[in-house]
Amino acid sequence: MILKPGVLSFKSFPPNFGASTLLQKMSYFLSTGFCLGHLPASGTWGALLAWTIHTFLFPHAFTLANWKLACAALASVTIIGIFCADNTERLLGKKDASRINIDEVAGYCMAVMFVPAGITYTIPAFLLCRLFDIIKPPPARQLESVGGGLGIMIDDLIASVYACLILHGLIWLGWPFWK
Repeated sequence: MILKPGVLSFKSFPPNFGASTLLQKMSYFLSTGFCLGHLPASGTWGALLAWTIHTFLFPHAFTLANWKLACAALASVTIIGIFCADNTERLLGKKDASRINIDEVAGYCMAVMFVPAGITYTIPAFLLCRLFDIIKPPPARQLESVGGGLGIMIDDLIASVYACLILHGLIWLGWPFWK
């Protein structure tokens, strides 16, 4: 799918997409964040998708009070992400293609683990998640070399642990400070 150049340039679907199986198509759809991965800055769109769903539909899903749900949701997104990203990587024939952004969805989920509900916390979580995904502090950068779906997912999850720890540190220090 190509939109008018200069307006919103979508990357085209892989040439073999039409001949792929239903499972490959579903994997592609999920691993690209419902095709938001076609947009420029695809990682940000993936994290923004997770932020939107979390903030407006399930604001209490990752709170400490719902720790079982939070752990199950993170595990589910991670396992589905590994499977779908692996299928999509093979379909594209490219290692860790930029249009795969389910790793940013899982990364955002990690960043908000056991954080109180509310936009006061989810916006900083989103920003920290994106910052650490870009910086990739050790060992996240080294884990990029792991192959397949696991390699796509693990570096973002590890980077988001940093975001989660900083957010919890800010909360421990009294965030939001204007209260």
